[in-house]
Amino acid sequence: MPGHIEHLYVHIPFCPAKCDYCAFVTHIGSLKLVEPYLAALCREAELRHRQRSGGPFKTLYFGGGTPSMLAPEQLWSLIQHVEAVMGLSSSCEITVECHPATVSLPKLLGCRNAGVNRLSFGAESLDDGELAALGRTHRSADVARAVDQARAAGFTDIALDLMYGIPQQTLESWRNTLERVIQMEVTHLSLYPLSIEPKTVFAKRKWRFGLDVPEDESVVAMYELACGVLRDAGYEHYEVANWAKPGHRCLHNLAYWRNAEFHGLGTGAHAYLHPYRTENDPHTGSYIKRVLAGMDPVTVSEQVDVHTRAEETMMLGLRLLRDGPDLGAVERDLGRHPLEQLKDEIGPLIDAGLISLTADRLVLRETAVPVANEVWERLLLSRLPARGSTFATPVM
Repeated sequence: MPGHIEHLYVHIPFCPAKCDYCAFVTHIGSLKLVEPYLAALCREAELRHRQRSGGPFKTLYFGGGTPSMLAPEQLWSLIQHVEAVMGLSSSCEITVECHPATVSLPKLLGCRNAGVNRLSFGAESLDDGELAALGRTHRSADVARAVDQARAAGFTDIALDLMYGIPQQTLESWRNTLERVIQMEVTHLSLYPLSIEPKTVFAKRKWRFGLDVPEDESVVAMYELACGVLRDAGYEHYEVANWAKPGHRCLHNLAYWRNAEFHGLGTGAHAYLHPYRTENDPHTGSYIKRVLAGMDPVTVSEQVDVHTRAEETMMLGLRLLRDGPDLGAVERDLGRHPLEQLKDEIGPLIDAGLISLTADRLVLRETAVPVANEVWERLLLSRLPARGSTFATPVM
């Protein structure tokens, strides 16, 4: 039987510029499509509700792109429409991703009044040279100002995204960024190693001229440094790439890692409504035309059988360094307990210090994150009788 859907992702593709490393679905340039796009989002929400009702949602996440390019009134209108059509719980976590250079105190006050209660800033670095190397249009001072303004607007749940292993970065500059972030007292941090994605400026530059980035050993050292510095500062490393102050885990992303169903609205948006994972039209203009013409914008639909769902539950759950996967859910899908199925693999991994097993809970060790792909492959692909995952998961 279909489960109750409690999570909604809304994609806002508009961006002031395309960063050199970015492979996300974005729309750069004229903003004349913003209003028709918002109208299409509202129409798609109604379509999804008719197809498979969801809500009241416990989490609502505006990602991008740069959602903070929207006016507070536009965000308010979207949130009100979602609440009217699908419903929002009284304690709904409502997150908006922000570019530090696109916010102001009046705008953030407007977002707060619109119902937003969590902000996630794409800081990436607090070193101006590194930001320039990434093609970012903000500087470190913009990040500090944005966090101060968010706090002044009444936000108590403030997240930052950071990158490491980026051009010009050293272990010392990374330490400096971490120490400055800790001084800001943000409640959540997401730390991602640079990944050179196809068709990005970085990919073309690497192919033509080479790209001067830290060696793998240095990237691992940066990860290990972050683990120690953030642990000492009181952050909980609860997921492969995420740290939080107590009580400030990102509930929306936890839903992904627990393999929960979710609705997705907007151009390029993904959704998981079992047994299907879907992806919308990735082109903003054609997405708008399809939706406003009464057509479904889904362009990719892949069916997930129970064996694949079990594999996904294991793979995604192993990203949770404190909780691990829901082994009971895997057993219900497979008809047998995964620990019995994987008993020949688990012992050597425990002996190697890569995983731990306590009270029927299987978790990846923090020190094993740099080799997580190899651990996951031994636990999943060689043992579980699945045809392969439909959901690719990076190592960090």
